[in-house]
Amino acid sequence: MANSNPTNIKKTIADLVKNTSARNRDIISRRFGLKTGRKETLESIGASYEITRERVRQIEEFTLNQLRQAVAGNSDIKRYIVLARDIINESGGIIKEKDLFKSFSGVENDNVINSSLVFLLTLSNELARSPENEDFNSFWAVNKPTLASFANTAGALTKILEKAGRVVSEEDFAYLAQKHEVPSFSTTGKPISAADIDLVMNISKNLDSNIFNEIGLASWSEIKPKGVRDKAYLVLKKSKKPQHFSAIASLINSSGFNNKKANVQTVHNELIKDGRFILVGRGMYALSEWGYRPGTVKDVLVDVLKTSGKPLNKATLMSKVKDARIVKENTILLNLQDSKTFVKNLDGTYSLKK
Repeated sequence: MANSNPTNIKKTIADLVKNTSARNRDIISRRFGLKTGRKETLESIGASYEITRERVRQIEEFTLNQLRQAVAGNSDIKRYIVLARDIINESGGIIKEKDLFKSFSGVENDNVINSSLVFLLTLSNELARSPENEDFNSFWAVNKPTLASFANTAGALTKILEKAGRVVSEEDFAYLAQKHEVPSFSTTGKPISAADIDLVMNISKNLDSNIFNEIGLASWSEIKPKGVRDKAYLVLKKSKKPQHFSAIASLINSSGFNNKKANVQTVHNELIKDGRFILVGRGMYALSEWGYRPGTVKDVLVDVLKTSGKPLNKATLMSKVKDARIVKENTILLNLQDSKTFVKNLDGTYSLKK
């Protein structure tokens, strides 16, 4: 198996292309990055030869077809194909291109050795490649049906999250996938496995997880928070209870978003400006989705009485206001003494002054 050593792949390719014309050999080399590890565009190659990009494409296709005839009986090339297939099979029949590179050469980024592998796999046509696009990072499959099945599975998982409209835990995501009978792309006729989901998460650009291992669409701010407001929302939601703005800043800084520290005053300013947060006590903020109400204690009392449509006793008022704000009972009682706004009835209930 010495000839399948990654460092020998350059010699294998040199022997393969030596009988092609100098121009064709140069074009193929530049298109696949066989000398530098960096692929060149049709335009840049065409400009250097003063020919159109379409002519470059024709030369590339002609040369590849010419070389494919020599690949079939080449035992050295066959070893590289078998090695790549084994790596992909060990990954479940699908693998992100960077992970294939890492397993093959020890380096995940583009270089001459990895570009050479892509070149040989392209010539063989035995394995299937999906180039990077708006939905996926570049990946390989053991065959075209598996590649198509993977894309369908990824699409089904994306639709599940779109329908859910919220982030979910890893366990809930697996449950939803099973509930919707998302099929496995690696095992025909079987339900999707945890390993299948991990592969989709690794390759899809549409799905991602946040620092709390919650899964959602990559475009959601709860998955990729863009600023202090989004980070504050995420840590406050995770804490599940109102927090002082200074504590929210500390939570942001200790959660591991990045190395940039959140300033306490900046956090406070952003909380004030964002409708997702409500001041519920001195410096204390809650999420509006928790049912807390904006405004002063008096505003909340007025809102409670308007909503009820009937007089309420003191205990009920206390309970409803405390559900909406973090406030002491004495503060509520002081506000109820505002005779311009509230009336205490003979039976001890309170109503709004007409």
